[in-house]
Amino acid sequence: MKKIISSFLLAAAGVFTLTGCIEEATPQSSVVSADQAANAPGSFDNFVGNLTDNLAGKFIYGTTSDVFPYDYGYPSFFLARDVEGQDIVPYGSNNWNSTWYSNVAYMASGYARCQFPWTLYYGWIKNCNTVIQMAGASDYATPTEGREAGAGEAYALRAMLYLDLCRMYAQQPYAVNHDALTTIKSTETRSIEEAQKSERMTWTEAFDFILKDLDEAEKLLANYKRTDVYTPDVSVVYGLKARTYLEMQDWANAEKYAKLAEQGYTMMSESEYLSHDNGFNSPNSSWMFALRYKDTDPNITLNDGDSSWGSQMILENGFDCGYAANYGDPNLIDYHLYESIPKTDFRRKCWVDFKLDSLSKDAALDSLKAQSSYPERLFTTASAASTGVGGLSLKFRNAAGMADTKYSAWCVSVPLMRVEEMKLIEAEAAGMQDEARGIKLLTDFAKTRDPHYVYGTHNEAYGNKSTSKFQNEVWWQRRVELWGEGFATFDIKRLNKGIIRSYHGTNHLEGARWNTTSVPNWMTWAFVGTEANYNGGMTTNPDPVQPSGDSPEVTAW
Repeated sequence: MKKIISSFLLAAAGVFTLTGCIEEATPQSSVVSADQAANAPGSFDNFVGNLTDNLAGKFIYGTTSDVFPYDYGYPSFFLARDVEGQDIVPYGSNNWNSTWYSNVAYMASGYARCQFPWTLYYGWIKNCNTVIQMAGASDYATPTEGREAGAGEAYALRAMLYLDLCRMYAQQPYAVNHDALTTIKSTETRSIEEAQKSERMTWTEAFDFILKDLDEAEKLLANYKRTDVYTPDVSVVYGLKARTYLEMQDWANAEKYAKLAEQGYTMMSESEYLSHDNGFNSPNSSWMFALRYKDTDPNITLNDGDSSWGSQMILENGFDCGYAANYGDPNLIDYHLYESIPKTDFRRKCWVDFKLDSLSKDAALDSLKAQSSYPERLFTTASAASTGVGGLSLKFRNAAGMADTKYSAWCVSVPLMRVEEMKLIEAEAAGMQDEARGIKLLTDFAKTRDPHYVYGTHNEAYGNKSTSKFQNEVWWQRRVELWGEGFATFDIKRLNKGIIRSYHGTNHLEGARWNTTSVPNWMTWAFVGTEANYNGGMTTNPDPVQPSGDSPEVTAW
């Protein structure tokens, strides 16, 4: 059996689908290895398929008898990260994302919420390591013939996961300190002895590692033709390189790889964006990489489907389930961000206008018919949450034709990478080399959403004034375009921003109306305590500090 350096691993054994025996220590991971399965017919392909299948639909942190509504895979962290800032308000007294929003003291090293990301991310990384080893590609060796694409997918996903981890755990943004510590490196060649004295990688070391994985993935996937967007191909590798170089502020390479990633994709049209049937629930020409929830997934079949993305984010289902739709815990857009979106920008229609709360119910229902096929259900959501309909999100829809089908309504796909992100990376990277060129690209992008867009109207700085008017303008576009897709915390840290939740007219919850002039301390995630207990070489992050009360309202920023 696998040797273990943390007592938590004993409890987590067998959680992941990839099983067997590999003698390797992985931080806070489950037992994931492959000796017995490796020689079975088709086993390698099954292991490769599970790389992406395990990103959604499974109970990984808990078990099928001990489920947590926030344990629904990779998209769990979209909300965990986004509510840390100001753009999403996790409404309701029992919202499962409230720890990351308003109870940040419970993200400290001794609490379960701290253990949650460590368990999932390093489990997924272990799956990648297993496939790399099964492919005969350990330490970047040439894979066994016929296993090149599987190894390439594993290297690409491992790089994606480590890029996330570095951004979540880094002591400081790369732009502030290239030598700030990020996270622990665990590969297919890591020994038990190394695991017991592993220091975290610096940003420089981490980027070297991530880019080496991506270089290998690019080589191995060069001729791979996928059948759908649920597995990474070389365009996704280019996109991951663009993200990495953006974080590094290597503007030339960020622009180069964003442009390569865009090839063959087109941006979502207004009709696709706002579709009542297919809005952000199924792949289209802009989706580069995605995952999906299936009707056989434990997250759908157990716990009334409430441990799923749909339960947390979809409001229009016609059955009495769902934290967002029926239990009083919807996720709203920040009032100020919504009001900053011009009425000529079609993305504004992704949310319910706050002004509808001043109308009669009949008048509001009549207005909502243009945005929803089920406007009455939005009032059900609002009533359960004891709020108005203003700010409710209609970005993510039920599976087409399944709104009344329990729980098939939530068997949806979720985007992990879209060409719009690449367009914005290209614009920012170009503009940081030649501002005029960047402004042109940004304006071209924005005019596809708002034909009346005028550059220079969205450049709020949120505390840190060091970023340029141009970069702030790009940031605003990212906040609106990528709302709910997991980028908010990453951008705040990358740009060294603060947050503003306390202002006149705010819809943020009392007790969480916090303003900061720099990156909030809770965005530097603490490490689970047991990891440091068993890893003598590790430097830990400080526990987050809960603000003592609401901040005074700001009047301008």
